[in-house]
Amino acid sequence: MKKDSILYKVVLLGILCSICGVLMSAVNSVTAPVIAEAAIAKEKDNLEKIYPGATFTEVTGYDDPTGLVTGVYDAEGEGTVYKIHAVGYNSSGFDFMVAFNTDGSVGGYVVISESETSGFGKRCFEDDYTNQIMGITSKDDAPLLSGATLTSTAVKNGISAAEALFNASNN
Repeated sequence: MKKDSILYKVVLLGILCSICGVLMSAVNSVTAPVIAEAAIAKEKDNLEKIYPGATFTEVTGYDDPTGLVTGVYDAEGEGTVYKIHAVGYNSSGFDFMVAFNTDGSVGGYVVISESETSGFGKRCFEDDYTNQIMGITSKDDAPLLSGATLTSTAVKNGISAAEALFNASNN
């Protein structure tokens, strides 16, 4: 076969692509655990606010029909943490985590990011409201705030989505 023939070039390209595919597969098998750990490390600071010192494992394969739950983490022996993205008054939305202890009580409520209106929607991320959230269980509705209806409804819907997942996995 001549080196300048099309068939030679096609075969050579096929061999090179196969070698590259095998190498990429090998690199992926080595880096996949590191990538998974990095994903948890990104969330670790917020997870640690809820369950300090716990060992966290990312849960995959959960089915949230609402689309509000963007991550689920199991805190070994403690409970389950749900990362939620909801949209309140500000159309860019906000992110928070809510955790349920193994007994179904709320183990934590942490705001990751928000840009809601001061004096109104921001109240959903302040101590008074946080204390109300901490007083509920996986069977209770989250409270609404007067004057912050859009934001507190979004928080309530996110917590309800997390409750549904928690209750379904703990029956």
